[in-house]
Amino acid sequence: MNTYQDLENSLFEIVTSQFPDWEVIMAFDNGPEPTGPYIVVDVQRLSPIGREYNSTPTFGIDGQQLTVTTIQDHEAKVRFEFIGKYDDNTTLAEMVSNLQVALRTERGYQLQQEHRLSLFGMTNVRRIPIKRETSNFMIYQLDCNFGYAIVMTTDVDTAAGVIIDGVYHDAGREPDHVIHSHIEINTNP
Repeated sequence: MNTYQDLENSLFEIVTSQFPDWEVIMAFDNGPEPTGPYIVVDVQRLSPIGREYNSTPTFGIDGQQLTVTTIQDHEAKVRFEFIGKYDDNTTLAEMVSNLQVALRTERGYQLQQEHRLSLFGMTNVRRIPIKRETSNFMIYQLDCNFGYAIVMTTDVDTAAGVIIDGVYHDAGREPDHVIHSHIEINTNP
């Protein structure tokens, strides 16, 4: 399981599900820069917190295969950057405000739950004007902390039975004593 990719996909789905008209890209994807206002989703840190939880082995769907579920909680620091030309300043401000509200609506919480995320908190929005060679740009940054759970299900190999055969010689005593043993354990009911 690629943890970062799964987290990025979850964040992408949460944003695009609520705002399908927005141009959303992931940080460091090496694609072309969009021309209009857009949002960049940047996972800046993913830290395991607490202890992992391992379930008791349970029988899978087939009734035979044992499975163990492991859950590890993480804290994810995510930066949403809203980028556009200076002329799009009001559009960008509206976008960041809409995301702030949408993450805390009932629909936002439902989407987070579906993707194993939980909003812990968010910072104040930072507004950063940047002069580029061609034009002035405006960036709004919103940092959020999410709880994120990784769920891994592992199949456990089991033995259907065990057969032990042994021949033991009691060396050093006359006459040579030989012990034959046969043990068979069948784990199938």
